[in-house]
Amino acid sequence: MKIVTYNVNGIRASSNKGLVKWLNETDADIYALQEIRADEQTTMQVLYGNFIDNINKYETILNISQRAGYSGTAIITKQKPLKVRFGFDESNEDAEGRLITAYYKDFILVNCYVPNGGTRLDFKMEYYEKLTKYLTKLKEENNVIFCSDSNIAHTENDVSHPSSAITKTGFLPIEQEAFTKLLANGFIDSYRSLHPSNKAYSWRSYRERMFKNDNNVKYRFDYIITNSEYNERLISSEILDLEYSDHLPVINVYKDK
Repeated sequence: MKIVTYNVNGIRASSNKGLVKWLNETDADIYALQEIRADEQTTMQVLYGNFIDNINKYETILNISQRAGYSGTAIITKQKPLKVRFGFDESNEDAEGRLITAYYKDFILVNCYVPNGGTRLDFKMEYYEKLTKYLTKLKEENNVIFCSDSNIAHTENDVSHPSSAITKTGFLPIEQEAFTKLLANGFIDSYRSLHPSNKAYSWRSYRERMFKNDNNVKYRFDYIITNSEYNERLISSEILDLEYSDHLPVINVYKDK
């Protein structure tokens, strides 16, 4: 099974750069996309106006933000989930469109766009604490696959300039501690389980991308995290250097049961 997590930073903009062609070619079993930044009609037109090769293979689940052009998440999946939930509870209330939970027979997939902090750091930390409790509870029901732009670089190997990043949102000690707490509840950072010590990044500014400026800070914000038992099925985990967004996709391949 092939799973992709990818913050596309605007489905229209990324598709204009070739995203949908890449989705066709990659032919993953599940795509977890963050920061859609478009309404449902626009998103479907963008995807399936160009996704002709695979239109009959997939079901698309959208959680659109009530604020136009902001946030939003999507799951594009070959296998239809048994049920879907938005937000943290059965109310399905999720005004910013940040969280989709899809229940499958063998696992529960959670796709999340964590708030980036900045002027809302307190909100971000409260959200991450709630998210950690939510994922831990789901793990009692089934295997959990957590796909996210977590907007947190966990260790010094996940940021290009640790000394300058330590005072900035995305690598603050309180954020690193929150990430450590999640993993301590029985979860594994899949990429790190196969690449324990290499420097790796999944976000770089558009300026860095254009001018290859080594002074700009790069972060690994994008993750696929699973409970430890499910991680034993992991075959590969890669971060691809693509040009469709300021983020990079993470692709995991798992053994079938």
